Amino acid sequence: MYDLVPIVAIFFTIGVPSLALAGHLVLRPMVRDIITAIQASKTGRDSDVDERLARLEDRYLHLETQVTRLLEADSFLRELGSGRAER
Repeated sequence: MYDLVPIVAIFFTIGVPSLALAGHLVLRPMVRDIITAIQASKTGRDSDVDERLARLEDRYLHLETQVTRLLEADSFLRELGSGRAER
């Protein structure tokens, strides 16, 4: 029984830290790969959303320009039909 105590003590002082270090060194690249994959998938989705939002903004600005032109044309035609000149 007394011969087992030094073996257990050596295992816990040297063996456990060695196993922890080995596990850390082995798992570290796997964790980096997983994190990189997650960030890439999020970035891909974000860029897709940003692209769609930019197209939507362009369409909105185009429609706003068209409506403004139609209002100006309508105003011009009303003034032209009434015979008044704007000064």
